[in-house]
Amino acid sequence: MTREPAVGCSLAAIAAAGLVVLIAGCEEPVAEEAPAPPPPVHVATVSQEMLASSASGTAEIEAIRSALIRAEAPGRVVAIGAEAGQTVEAGAVLVRLDVGRAATALQAARTGVSQAEAALAQAERQRDLARQLVEGGSLPQQRLDDAQDGVRLAQTALESAQAQTALTRRGLTEAVVRAPFDGTVVETLVEVGELATPGSPLLQLVDTSGLEARVLLDPRRALDVPVGAEASLEAHARPGETFAAQVVRVGEVVDPRTRRLPVVVHIEDPDHRLRPGLTGLVSVRTGEPVPALVIPDDALFERYGEPHVFVVDGENEAHRRGVVVDRRDNGRAVIREGLEVGERVIVAGLDRVVHEGQVTIVPDDEAAEEEPTAAVDREALPAEAEAR
Repeated sequence: MTREPAVGCSLAAIAAAGLVVLIAGCEEPVAEEAPAPPPPVHVATVSQEMLASSASGTAEIEAIRSALIRAEAPGRVVAIGAEAGQTVEAGAVLVRLDVGRAATALQAARTGVSQAEAALAQAERQRDLARQLVEGGSLPQQRLDDAQDGVRLAQTALESAQAQTALTRRGLTEAVVRAPFDGTVVETLVEVGELATPGSPLLQLVDTSGLEARVLLDPRRALDVPVGAEASLEAHARPGETFAAQVVRVGEVVDPRTRRLPVVVHIEDPDHRLRPGLTGLVSVRTGEPVPALVIPDDALFERYGEPHVFVVDGENEAHRRGVVVDRRDNGRAVIREGLEVGERVIVAGLDRVVHEGQVTIVPDDEAAEEEPTAAVDREALPAEAEAR
């Protein structure tokens, strides 16, 4: 029996092992992954400025006048003089009702007046005749007294007929519904052929030549606001635009539901950029300028529904901190609590910053490559990033 195959297998195994060792020896050692550099950010310094104290609140913009036009007389609608969106002048015909019955009633009332006038004239003639006969001794005084009573009754009947005529004429006039003021028809509520009853709505008319807003303010700050005080409006539908306003009325009674003081402001909108029904933030000046802490509005972000900022300390470490915002205006935020003058807050690059993490401060003249994120939801960060 020969043993050569076994020797061949041993040599092959030794060669394979040597090849593995050779390959392992050629591989370079794996370098450890370098830590990520601190994210670049832009910062702003908390400053103190003299700002006029104010109170603000959200309010709905309203037209200075609005009316729901209703029918005063019964009748079928025969014509509509203005459609939705049409501007009309005071006195313009809006709706016409059928005047057939009213015209017939007016004719009957006029006939009644004529009959009453004839009856009065006859009663006066009988009275004059009775007076002559009584003075001549042909009739007793009682006959003259009866004749005078007849004149008074005829006079009363005439006045009643005249009043009925005026009432019927008014019904005829009310069949033509006119605009009580210059305005715009917002909505028509009837169609031609429908039967209108007294009190039924016909259309909605608003006067958009002026706009107002009724805002509810904290009475501790707005109780002494005078009529004529300066105010402003930032409409949610017109971001970045501020409209001048002025206080025209201050409530005498605090709203019982909200415990807030109602203040009405007149809004200046010469270019007609606003519409009734829009909402916005109304700010009312409540006093003389006072010191206030101001930061860029971009530094704020929300966490669990509350405003926060990232404050950078002397070692370039970012610390998340909750703040109390007094108001936000023209890209700036007035801080009531949570910051001090001179502290640095991050205004750009918030999307990569974590609490107690290092940051790299980039000078303002170096534009960030990525778009700054001002309102970052820290709740959406991964758990491991949040824990850093």
